[in-house]
Amino acid sequence: MAGEQPGPVPPSTQVGTPPARVPPSTQVGTPPARVPPSTQVGTPPAPVPPGTPLGEKLSASVGIIAAMVLAVLVNLLVARHYRRWDWTQGGLYTLSDATVSTLRALEEPIRVYVLLSEGDPLTLSVRHLLDAYRAETSRIAVEVTDPDRRPAEFLAVQQRYGVVAGKTEDGRIVTDAAIIVARGDRPHFLTASDLVEVEDEDDLRARPRLERALTGAIRSVLRSERPLVCFASGHGEKSVDAGGAGGLAALKDRLNKNNYEVVELGGGRGGHDHGDDDEEAGAAPKEPAPEVDLDRCRVLVLAEPSQPVPPRDVARYRAFVERGGSALIAVGPVPDESDQRYVDLGLSGLLAAAGVELRSDFVFELDPKLRSTQGFGETFSPLVKPHPITEALVKAADLGLGPVLTVASSLAPTRSGPVAPAPLLVTSDRAFGMVDFFGWARDPSEPKPRDGDHPGPLTVAYAAELPKPAGSSAAHGPRVVVVSSPGVLYGANWQSPELRGTAIFVESALSWLAASPPMLDIPDKPAVTAGLRLSEDSLAGIFRYVIVYMPLAAAFLGLAVHLSRRGSERRRGGPDDRRGPGAPAGRGSPGGSEREGAP
Repeated sequence: MAGEQPGPVPPSTQVGTPPARVPPSTQVGTPPARVPPSTQVGTPPAPVPPGTPLGEKLSASVGIIAAMVLAVLVNLLVARHYRRWDWTQGGLYTLSDATVSTLRALEEPIRVYVLLSEGDPLTLSVRHLLDAYRAETSRIAVEVTDPDRRPAEFLAVQQRYGVVAGKTEDGRIVTDAAIIVARGDRPHFLTASDLVEVEDEDDLRARPRLERALTGAIRSVLRSERPLVCFASGHGEKSVDAGGAGGLAALKDRLNKNNYEVVELGGGRGGHDHGDDDEEAGAAPKEPAPEVDLDRCRVLVLAEPSQPVPPRDVARYRAFVERGGSALIAVGPVPDESDQRYVDLGLSGLLAAAGVELRSDFVFELDPKLRSTQGFGETFSPLVKPHPITEALVKAADLGLGPVLTVASSLAPTRSGPVAPAPLLVTSDRAFGMVDFFGWARDPSEPKPRDGDHPGPLTVAYAAELPKPAGSSAAHGPRVVVVSSPGVLYGANWQSPELRGTAIFVESALSWLAASPPMLDIPDKPAVTAGLRLSEDSLAGIFRYVIVYMPLAAAFLGLAVHLSRRGSERRRGGPDDRRGPGAPAGRGSPGGSEREGAP
């Protein structure tokens, strides 16, 4: 109407103000959003699927049952083919062939009582090793009895086997036996020193001997008798008690630990011109031992006589062999006092019983692969011939071990012997036996064979098995082993790892002669550091490092990181990044939403 004043215009229709946007769903020409069929009015609900078919249920049940059966079969297969892997240094828990053969031959149960506390450093190693034992046989029963935590069980073991126990100042129980290996009422005690050998007390380095001690104890309780090994004496032989690298004490100790009994024949030590090194100067001579009946001996050992053996002793020793006894004869070249010829030891009658004779020569090995790099070839490694005695040597050869002989004569078979002896150790074709050794020794040079010398290959060890005596019920006849180098019996062979092959040969020969199981030969494990010895100065130094130096170093490092972070924050907040009063506001700045869309 004319003259009427227009009313106020709504803000949304004011000039210059954009109209409010209509949502797309409400705009003209836009179809409405579809409603899902399940929610539309008048639409029936979707049918509910029926239950699982019976076939599917049966199929699932069969699959579950098959999986359970497969799991059981896998467990049974794993139990029958149990395997352990040893990743320790030196294979601490890897069993040797001697131990495996001993365990698999067990015919009756063996009980092992471990009398170590839970905190003892040996407890864990003993348990792991016994697990390896039980993996080879089911006849090993192990009982771990902590004397401190299980006093009642320990008391029962103590009363049964007579274990001596005491208490330390801090209340811990200590015993005289760390492990007891028993077969019935026959026990074998092992102390802590039997299980580990301390090599260097200053550095606290120890060499584990767990396997050797445990397997030796098992063999000890299994054997009902101790074969008697008799060493002849009175002809310049070394005493079985003579220690050191050139003595026989190491061999005696090995025999004792393998359940052999060692005695000396001839009574006492009279006539020993080499065996008095272990006696103190001025000490009174020891009382002679009582004479032993030779017929009680299982093996007679004639170890390096340096004086002629009287004919009555030779006849006595030969009669012992012919009646069914066995003998190990280790003889070699013995120069006389004038160094002009060799001593006639008078053993030809005894050696003839084995069909062997000892030649008067001196063996030199010229093959560089077999001779030692030192000397003229008098020290060499002989070649090994197949025989029951040398079976262990064949296995040891894979580890680079073999017999080593020093100073030897050659042996030869006799034509009139009762049997043909079997060679055990021989030289190469390049070796020879020098007959005129004393002439060469006056002006020694590189040895070369001459006319009259014995050409190689030469035999330096023979074995012979004689026919059984009439009426004998033994499983085999008398056995004789002859070695033409007496050094094979020296203690150095059991003390030096490089000579271990010689020790294996001697032990195998004695086992064959005594018709006993092979001697226990377990390689030494590598020495490990068993502890840490600290002085007062070392403790003070550790205190300074732990309490002072290390915290200060951590504090300085934290301060450096803090200062570095502050410097980088200041660099990021420089003039280019600062927003002054006239700087335009962005989307995230206050008022940005109000300015958006303004003209």
